[in-house]
Amino acid sequence: MSGPAAHPVSGPASHPISAPVGHPVEHTLGADGLEQGPGPAPWPVQHPMNAAPRNAAPPSTLPTHPASVAVAPPARMPSRPVTGIPTSAPPQSAPPAPLYVPAPERYPALDPPEPDDATTARDERRQKKRKPRRVRSRPPKEQKDRQAVHELELREIAGHLTFTRNDVTAWYHLPDIQWAFRADKERTSILLGIAAQYAALGGYRLHLRRTNRPYPAVGWARRMAALTPHPVPDVRGAPSWSDHLEAGQRRLHATSLAEGEVYLGVVFQRRTMREQMVETLNSLRKRGSGNAERARLEQLVGRFDEVLGAFGMQARPATSKQVEWLIHRSVALCMPPPPALSPAEAGGWETGDLLAFTEHTMRYRSPYGSTVKLLSRIGDEHVERHVAVLTFGRMEELSIPERHEPWLHFHEQLPWPMELSSRVDVLGQGDALRSLEHKLLTIRSQQRDYHEHEMDAPPELERLAQRALDISDEMSTGLDLDAARVHGWHRIAVSGRTEEECLKRVRALTDHYRSMRITLNHPRDQLRLLDEFIPGQPVANTGYLRRMPAKYFAAAIPQAAAAIGDRRGPIIGETCGTSHRPVMWDPHYATEVRERSGLTVFVAEPGGGKSTLMGGIAYLAARRGVQCTILDPSGPLARLATMPELAPYSKVYNLTRGEPGTLAPYGLIPTPRREHFASDESGTAEWNSAVAAARAERKALATDICMMLLPPQIQRERSSPILLQRAARQVEPEESATLDDLVAAVATFGEEGAELAETLGDVRDMPLSRLFFGRSTAQYGQDEAVLTIITMAGLALPDLSIDREFWQLEERMALPMLHLATAFTTRRAYGRAMSERKLVALDETHFLAGWGSGRALFTRLARDSRKWNIAALAASQNPVDILGLDVQNLVSTVFVGRIAEDPEIAAQALRMLGVQRGIGYENTLAQLSVADTQNDQRLGYREFVMRDVDGRVQKFRADLAYVAGLLEHLDTTADPLGDVGRNSGQEGDAR
Repeated sequence: MSGPAAHPVSGPASHPISAPVGHPVEHTLGADGLEQGPGPAPWPVQHPMNAAPRNAAPPSTLPTHPASVAVAPPARMPSRPVTGIPTSAPPQSAPPAPLYVPAPERYPALDPPEPDDATTARDERRQKKRKPRRVRSRPPKEQKDRQAVHELELREIAGHLTFTRNDVTAWYHLPDIQWAFRADKERTSILLGIAAQYAALGGYRLHLRRTNRPYPAVGWARRMAALTPHPVPDVRGAPSWSDHLEAGQRRLHATSLAEGEVYLGVVFQRRTMREQMVETLNSLRKRGSGNAERARLEQLVGRFDEVLGAFGMQARPATSKQVEWLIHRSVALCMPPPPALSPAEAGGWETGDLLAFTEHTMRYRSPYGSTVKLLSRIGDEHVERHVAVLTFGRMEELSIPERHEPWLHFHEQLPWPMELSSRVDVLGQGDALRSLEHKLLTIRSQQRDYHEHEMDAPPELERLAQRALDISDEMSTGLDLDAARVHGWHRIAVSGRTEEECLKRVRALTDHYRSMRITLNHPRDQLRLLDEFIPGQPVANTGYLRRMPAKYFAAAIPQAAAAIGDRRGPIIGETCGTSHRPVMWDPHYATEVRERSGLTVFVAEPGGGKSTLMGGIAYLAARRGVQCTILDPSGPLARLATMPELAPYSKVYNLTRGEPGTLAPYGLIPTPRREHFASDESGTAEWNSAVAAARAERKALATDICMMLLPPQIQRERSSPILLQRAARQVEPEESATLDDLVAAVATFGEEGAELAETLGDVRDMPLSRLFFGRSTAQYGQDEAVLTIITMAGLALPDLSIDREFWQLEERMALPMLHLATAFTTRRAYGRAMSERKLVALDETHFLAGWGSGRALFTRLARDSRKWNIAALAASQNPVDILGLDVQNLVSTVFVGRIAEDPEIAAQALRMLGVQRGIGYENTLAQLSVADTQNDQRLGYREFVMRDVDGRVQKFRADLAYVAGLLEHLDTTADPLGDVGRNSGQEGDAR
């Protein structure tokens, strides 16, 4: 004990009490644990008068203070007087209860003699010379903590670099390569570029990994909701907007629509003994590799960044999140992904942090099992999978890209996701020649053995020897690209929920590759083969080593993609080419994001599904609150207005029973509003130009309508168009003008003008002509209907290939009615604000190409769609109808259905798609939506080839079945038997 608190009886503060000679002196401890100097004595020096009596109780029976000293020191007479005590002791104050009772002494203490001045001075000098004794506190013993058991060879992750004990690997992310519907010349240039990049990595080992990432259905739904600020209000008893988003998510979860990701690791530096020692010392200090090592590796990393970032792979260094994702997916192979990655933004992982990759996954194997069982803990659930690893065996030469698909992308045609891992050594010219010479010497030795035993050598030995000589000559005299060789091991992992399901998929995959003349083997020691997929782990065994040129390995193309559309729009189907990917398409993505024209073209022969797909896209847009206007001359799309969720917000115009003046030409062209343009001088000039264009368009439209109403023999007269143009110049082209004003102006031009006016007056008396004459009282574009459908049900459309003299009266009236209905549709779009989303769907657009006003209207719709945020959908049976309007450069998206009747029409469709003609893609269009000739049931789906706004072309299958009741309302096929004649099980597919 130390300090005055433990001793209630003590001397004055200015005169500390010294202990008797021979007794230990206790020192007080400071805050740092070292003694600060002598403290008070462990017991008080008592005066004889205060000494305890001899008959006092034993020490064991005396009460003691809790802070008192337990054992009293033995009594000892001092050999000299005790100094430092004043002659007269100050009065003692009573201590608080309980009292401190010192231990009894054997002999009573004597009164100390009174010191003289010399003794006092000597003691003071000694006290000053005396140095306090420092007592050093011992640190606690080092705890022998249990070291963590690392199941991986990885020791550290720094950015896109992974460190093991012996090497370092730099990881790169390979972007997708659009492979489908490209010319062979373009594909070959890509393969040569990739092969040159592999050849530049001679002397290094590469680790090529392809994993998959489940499509983020929840993220898609959230983005859709964020981009749909004002969906149509919910209707009681009908599916709500939330139900619509939920149905889309279920559609994504119902299929294995996983997105592939490809990573390339380059093992580019073997660590020296000194670097290993530095890492070992740093690990004891909770640090990673040394700074000197990383600085020395930066030069090599920069070189690989330059080589792999060139044309071909166009690789980019992987981010820390991508490396983390790759290791998670490699340890828990074929398992569901982790719910979330590490929230830390730093790209470094120390050795102790790497346990996060292996703690949640356990592996079980049986001695003779064909699969490995993985059990992973994801949240509160335990997920079980059985995984089998196959290796590529014997392979024949493939003709890529002329005849075959990339051989490491061929598995994407199957409907379940798989994982790929390739460990390859890139040999330069010298290493490849030495390996080839060794093989040649082996062949010659076998030939000599046969000759010594007087036996005929097999002919394949001679063929192999000749092949080796040819390759050696090619490598010696050719380019570095021709000399580069790749030796490696290629694995593919298949999974299933049960072992039976996994082995069933193994057999299906083996048969799938057998059709490509590639052998897949199912080797033993599956657990070690499973470890090969993890970055940094060694190769399981050297069996099934595949040797090939760098060009052949470049033709594997695991990053070949089939992505199409955008990732923010509604679901319209899934790709059905070399892989299965969801197709989302937002009609306003081109105008709002890419700043391109909003014109989209649908082309297919009758029954190809263009009208159904266009109607489905219009429904999905109207569901999001977009103002949609559909021009459907035949009328079946009007059934969309009867769907419960859209019925209160839809309106149908049947022009065959419209009011007089409904299609007045002058009133159909809106006058541009000043508030729709910028407020500066440039906006004023643009507004004036738009007003002038609208006035000119009204004149042309009125003139064309009058020419269409005239009989064919009067149309051919030279004076008819001249008189109409002169009259149009006299009529002020305002919205309030009518055809009656134009006819009155024609009548003032002499006898010919009067006759022409009388002819137009006769036409005015016809029933359908009342739509063109007179003034309409309707306010176009001002109603609140979200979906507006304009139909002309019962109208007989003429055949443009027949001379107009043989047209019937109804056919003659159908053409101007359709023409003005197009302008009526356009008026609704231009009657709203420029920034507001609008959608205009036009069917039978081939009638617009025959007249100047129709071409002007269509061209204006294509040119102004970006500025006015209009998604214009145009459908036609012949692509020439669109190409003849000179708007090919304004088309942003193209959908082409089945075209099997005429190869020339198919060639024009390929031109619209931007695909090379004459190399066999015409047959691809003819094979779209082909029905089984052995089955008399209706085909339950429709296929299209789509080119999106980014220029990607892909084949996909339209799928709108997740929207309840939509396809039943869009079915345009006559079915007199109703549900009896439909193909059960295929009613939900797109028709």
